[in-house]
Amino acid sequence: MSKIATFKHVGTVMDWENGTSADVSVGDVISLGTFCGVAQTDIDDGDTGPVLLSGCFEVAAVNNAAFTQGDLIYFDTATEKATKDTSKAFLGVAMRDKETADTTGWVKIGYEWHDKDEKTITYSNTGTAIDAGDVVKFSDFCGVAAEDIDATDGEGAVYIEGTFELASVENAAFAAGDRLFIDGAGKLSKLNTLGNVPIGIAADAKESAADTGFVTLSRDVAPKAEDTITYANSGTEIAAGAIVKFADFVGVAAETIAATTGTGEVYVTGEYTLASVTNAAFVAGDLLYVDASDKLTKVSTYPSIPAGICTVAKAEAGATATVRLGPGIPRLATGQ
Repeated sequence: MSKIATFKHVGTVMDWENGTSADVSVGDVISLGTFCGVAQTDIDDGDTGPVLLSGCFEVAAVNNAAFTQGDLIYFDTATEKATKDTSKAFLGVAMRDKETADTTGWVKIGYEWHDKDEKTITYSNTGTAIDAGDVVKFSDFCGVAAEDIDATDGEGAVYIEGTFELASVENAAFAAGDRLFIDGAGKLSKLNTLGNVPIGIAADAKESAADTGFVTLSRDVAPKAEDTITYANSGTEIAAGAIVKFADFVGVAAETIAATTGTGEVYVTGEYTLASVTNAAFVAGDLLYVDASDKLTKVSTYPSIPAGICTVAKAEAGATATVRLGPGIPRLATGQ
């Protein structure tokens, strides 16, 4: 009986033909489709050379995400950095913890079973062309395009699970575990206002000024439509996101409300980043109010109106603060 398979070698090194149109240096990470290897020697364009498929390497890494020992790690071929973004090529497993700001990480490379087919849905596109990596909005959740999808009648795979690095607003910090939404500009946000679509949970902390954040997709981030009231406007036009004052609480306009006789939805619960006074520091848990200039303050006397609870500490000079709206916060003095 003839052999079906004949042993050749242990498979820790691959003879790889460099067809990248560029020379490869020893130590370069090589994307091999669904996984990666590391060049063992210099390999000129057009030549064949050895690529390691196993071993532990210290690899250049993103400096906006922490790695925990055992995390699955991926490689962004555009930035040439290790990342937790699951849309990138699989690299290996984190061998050591990495702090967020660290620029390298220890990774055990090696091909593991890694197939994302079960984490995608087939999307029929009726709009403009979608590029791989773009956020795709549905009615009450978001996905990330796994491939380019043609305009109008194109079909393609969209990830609905996984962790991704996406563009973010630059005026709010995220803590790991925060519920995140996609705003009208296609950026990650903590605002759950009308038009923002739930996307998932913050996978790592993000500083306020950072322009990207890591999110783990989830369809369990509940939309907040039930937390609005219908407001009949008798004054000037109210822009979406503007503060709306009531007698003893405030809301945030979920949409633009026309002047004089316009009606529209106003959020009365939820967490928002709003303009703040710059002469007082806030700590998480402080009772906050909105003053006559529509800025958050700790001054509770008339004409300030109760707003909610401070959720993130603010330095004295900070021009914005994050508040969780909450009708029922007392005002200590009333108008005459």
